[in-house]
Amino acid sequence: MLLAAAGVVALTAAIHIRYGGGTLERISTDSMDVHADFDTFWRSADAALDGESIYDTGARLTNLNPPFWTLVMLPFGLMEPLDAYRLFVLITLSTTVGSLAWVAGELRLRAGWAVVGAAMALFSSPLLATFALGQMYPVLALGLVAAWAADRRGRHVLSGLALGLVMALKPSLAPLILWPAVRRRWGAVGATVLSGAAATLAGGYVFGLETTLRYVGVASEVDLDGYWDNASLPAAAIRTFTENDFAEPLAALPGMVPAAYAVGAGLVVFTAIKARRGSEGGLWALVAAVLLTSPIAWHNYLLLLMPGVLVLLARGRVSLSLLLLALALIPPQWPALWSDSDTAGATLALALYTYILVVYWISFVTVGNETRRERRTTCPEAAKPG
Repeated sequence: MLLAAAGVVALTAAIHIRYGGGTLERISTDSMDVHADFDTFWRSADAALDGESIYDTGARLTNLNPPFWTLVMLPFGLMEPLDAYRLFVLITLSTTVGSLAWVAGELRLRAGWAVVGAAMALFSSPLLATFALGQMYPVLALGLVAAWAADRRGRHVLSGLALGLVMALKPSLAPLILWPAVRRRWGAVGATVLSGAAATLAGGYVFGLETTLRYVGVASEVDLDGYWDNASLPAAAIRTFTENDFAEPLAALPGMVPAAYAVGAGLVVFTAIKARRGSEGGLWALVAAVLLTSPIAWHNYLLLLMPGVLVLLARGRVSLSLLLLALALIPPQWPALWSDSDTAGATLALALYTYILVVYWISFVTVGNETRRERRTTCPEAAKPG
């Protein structure tokens, strides 16, 4: 696996040499059109402060987030958009570093491996693109880490409260309630439902029933997107088996899209059942399964799984962890290698981010099967009691 990781790093370097970087320039630019996601958030917050609709703001991207997120973003609406964006990036950067440090501390991970894992995560393509666009994923990752850490310490109600807030911010992650449910953590289940409902109702109360219904309408009108950056199984099925604007299909088999949803649902159920054993990778495996099943799972969602890679490091799976981190370095210029080709190989290559997400899922779903001897050999800290 170390050889494979080295090969991926070399491929990443070659792509950067051929097409250039550009992500850091996107982060530093003054154009809010580049920071499109944050521009959408800011416009909604600004509209809310002016008593206008938070879902009809003229933003280039549609606001697909619930009213609760706009409630969280209200302070940014008091600032100029560019200043607000820069503050948001600083907060999300701090949040990301804090989340990774939290996981490393919980696992008593060796300082050297913690630095390597965090550094590769911070320079990963999903994280840099998240900063450039001003996306919310670092906030979701922090919530997941809080839920995982509290559960590890037996504070199940606190874990549920954190998980519920994550689900309120991103309703597509609602199947994560299976994580405490299959392990019969009923206090956590109740707390998840309570905090998720309270946050949702808070957004509905502040902005009104009409706005809440408008959100439901906006969310339900979103079409399944076969764009190459969408790593979900249904999106891969669209690119591969239906007529689309992004790749030449291998065959016209429309029934493959429902089949992809069915496979994804099966993965979620299987992963939830595996999580009953209470392995360290249970939550992260379930997150990966939910992302694979969702209609939209942009490659930047991979950021939610980075804390799980530190779990693998702590469990002695160093080679696998380095491979996962290397795969996350592959830049968004990857599809440009295939832009002039309509071959079957190009179509399959455009599903790279789906393959990466599948590899992450497989890696996490098998955590807990290594022997105690392996743990002590590679990472003695992992064998110490928490």
